[in-house]
Amino acid sequence: MAKIITENFKIETTNELFNSLDDQSYYVVASGSKTKSEFQVGAKIQNTQTSKRDFLRKIIFGKKLSTNNARYMFIENPWVKGTIYDQYDDTKDIESLNMVVSVREQGSGNYLIFKCLDNNNNSPSQEITGTVDQNNYQMSITQDGYRWQFMFKVLASEVRDFKSSGDLPLPVISGVDNAYGDPLVRASAKEDISNIIIEDTVPNQFNQYLFGEATSANNTSDVIIIDGDSTTVGDFKNIVVTATTKTNRTLYSSADAYKNMYLRHGATGKLYDVEATTSDANTNQIRLRVRTRDIFSTQQVCQLLIKVNISSSTLTGTRAKAYLILDEFGTAKSVGFETRGSNYKFAQAEVVYPPLLKPSASVQSNPTILRAIVSPRGGHGKDPISEIAMSKLSMAIGFVGGSATTPSFNEYSIIGLLKNPTFTDSSGASVTPTAFDNRTVLTVPNSSTPESDHIDPSGDSANESLDTIHTLLRGGGGVNSYVEQYIKTISVQNMVDGVSYTICSLGTGVAGTMGTNDFTAIGATGESPSVGDVFTSTNTASIGSEKNATVSFVVDRVDVTNTDYDYGLDIVKGKIHEISSDTTNTYISLVDYYGDFQHKFQKGVFYIKETPTAPVSINSKITNSISYGQYDAYSGDLLHFIDFSPITRESSKNENIKFTFDF
Repeated sequence: MAKIITENFKIETTNELFNSLDDQSYYVVASGSKTKSEFQVGAKIQNTQTSKRDFLRKIIFGKKLSTNNARYMFIENPWVKGTIYDQYDDTKDIESLNMVVSVREQGSGNYLIFKCLDNNNNSPSQEITGTVDQNNYQMSITQDGYRWQFMFKVLASEVRDFKSSGDLPLPVISGVDNAYGDPLVRASAKEDISNIIIEDTVPNQFNQYLFGEATSANNTSDVIIIDGDSTTVGDFKNIVVTATTKTNRTLYSSADAYKNMYLRHGATGKLYDVEATTSDANTNQIRLRVRTRDIFSTQQVCQLLIKVNISSSTLTGTRAKAYLILDEFGTAKSVGFETRGSNYKFAQAEVVYPPLLKPSASVQSNPTILRAIVSPRGGHGKDPISEIAMSKLSMAIGFVGGSATTPSFNEYSIIGLLKNPTFTDSSGASVTPTAFDNRTVLTVPNSSTPESDHIDPSGDSANESLDTIHTLLRGGGGVNSYVEQYIKTISVQNMVDGVSYTICSLGTGVAGTMGTNDFTAIGATGESPSVGDVFTSTNTASIGSEKNATVSFVVDRVDVTNTDYDYGLDIVKGKIHEISSDTTNTYISLVDYYGDFQHKFQKGVFYIKETPTAPVSINSKITNSISYGQYDAYSGDLLHFIDFSPITRESSKNENIKFTFDF
């Protein structure tokens, strides 16, 4: 039993992902804050729950994707002289054919993409055009006999943004939904007969139907018109031609010896059905009864050719017309066309033998077998995704230095693709940002004089560079150091006036629950105080003993190594990613913030440590404001991620991030 997954299924999977970029929320996000030395010795990411959760915990910044950031990709295959390229064949797996080539356009960084429709009987390709024929968007024929279909042009800008190793992006047609490739090629595409293959033939089978040197399609079986309009009756015209003398060949003298052939006009290429003939071997003249009312000039070179009958397409379609091309020995080598027709989904082709040749033993026992090749649905160039089996998708997005949502300092070492994460702004409302900076920022007020709970940006000199502030907090500790804050949870009865508290619970039971009026009476503001609200306490003595709500507040550093430590505190942690300053405040941006703690940072004292496990803090500061990133921690499905040696961010530095998915 054969089981086949077609390229259509793989393309459909690619289409689903591409189309969902606008229907769903996808973000390219940066995570990880390892230094280069840490990256060299530390564990790398794995396809485990731990690695995926760690990625989501350490998200630093990101940008939203759309279909504008994605392109279908195909294999870059530069044309190489002397290569025998495969020709398009509807009986072959297109993924196995070496038929699509890329050519650098002359004088630009653009790429021209061509598909081989005819390889001239498996001959080596000797040339290919480096420009596009503006008058013929369907195909071009080179001197080596190859027939190439121009597909589309990939602009240098698209190459810069989306090209990856060995792949080029499919261009999007601007202003047209779900349209790709080249608009003029698409407009010219027809469901026609792409080619007719000679699958079997006997050598020299047509050697008595040569009238001149057969070196090309234009001079095979040459005849010259000596009387272009001897008699016209209705739709028929009698035309007299003289055949070029050829050694060892004489004309048949029998009536209708050349019936059912085509007379091909040497200048226009038009084919005319020959309905009846008489011939004179002595004068090399043939009298042809042709179905036409066209005018023929005397001395016009034409050809008398073996007809190929092609089945019709539809009532509204055009029927293809074709003929055999013979070599100088009368062997069928290929098939030429006047028209390739239209509206074809299926076709059959057969040789129409002249009356004297049809009953011969050669034809009866070994007829020439033809096979019609029908173009893809819509025609060549109409649907390049299917025609080139593009089941590869590339997503590219830029992280721009100096952006308000992209850090301009420190490093990141992991990139991931996140589907449907959720975001909440400072008011608690759900938002969908196009880009976000997820770092937690502690704001520390500056002071004109150094103090333990402030930062002095001027230092010993009024001209001291802010670079010092970026790398060192006064008193020790700086970027890549760690921040800790110690938070204690107590019952509302244990509060004291003038302290900043965070509501942890409203209590249980009717009597024990703290209502709006209860919290308002002790300093809370707002219409409906709730868990997470921050307030400064007043009149705490008024709280009844039955109330069992809880609040939290910041306490001074506790030595967790002390044998008396009871583990009753919540230790909130973060890693310093950047320190910046203005004339009023210093801003400490933290990453790796979410972890094994319940609370968030709160207003008050925090401590700085050189390493996460250092037992002693080297500095303490007081923050009067905390802001958080909008990303809801751990939300979204991590579809793909990759780690690398840390990339250093700079305000003047841009990174172009690319993901390529091959289905």
